[in-house]
Amino acid sequence: MVEGPQHPPIIELEGGRLRPLRMSDADALYTYLRDPAVTELTSFPVVSVPMVEGMIARSINRWAAGEPSKWGIVLRDDDRVVGTCGFNEWSQAHRWAELAFDLAKAEWGTGLMRQAVDAVIGWVYQLDQVDRVHAFVRVDNRRSERLLERSGFIREGCLRSYRVCRGTAHDFHIYSLLRSDWARKPVGGGLG
Repeated sequence: MVEGPQHPPIIELEGGRLRPLRMSDADALYTYLRDPAVTELTSFPVVSVPMVEGMIARSINRWAAGEPSKWGIVLRDDDRVVGTCGFNEWSQAHRWAELAFDLAKAEWGTGLMRQAVDAVIGWVYQLDQVDRVHAFVRVDNRRSERLLERSGFIREGCLRSYRVCRGTAHDFHIYSLLRSDWARKPVGGGLG
C-alpha cells in the first residue's frame, strides 16, 4: 500500500499541476480524448462518455485503495483537465508500475507532459515501493517514445501484436526506467 502525507498529493509543475481526477472532469477528458489525433497511436478503445467515466472511477477507487493511479493535469491558471499522467497498473509483489499518459493536442510541445512524467516518476521512487517503471508505446508513436527517452527511459524491445487497438493488432515497444537509473539522473535533465 502506498502511503504519504497526502494521498494522492497535488504536485506543482512549472506550467501547471497534477491533481486527483474527479468525476466532474469527465466532460473535459471526453472533449480532448475524442480528438483522433490524441488517441490514434494509443490503445484507447473508442472514446465515449461512459468509457471516460469508468477511467475516472477506476483512478479514484485505486487511490482510495492505497494504490498509485493517474492524476489529472491542469494548467496553472485553469482547473480544467488537459491530460492525465500516472500509473495504469502496479505490482506490489514485483515492485513495478506501468506508466501511462495522454494530453490534449493544444498542449503538445509545451513541455507539460515531460514535467508530469518526471514528477510522477520522482514521486513513486521516493516512496521506495517501486524499483521499475515501464511503459508500452505503439511502435508508430514517435512523440511518446521521444518523451520517454528524454526522461531517461530505455527501450527494451518490441512486443509483436501486443495490443488490439480499436480492432487491429499493433506492435508495441516496451520502455523502462529503473530506480538505479533515476538515482543517477542529473537534476533538470535526462540521463547522460
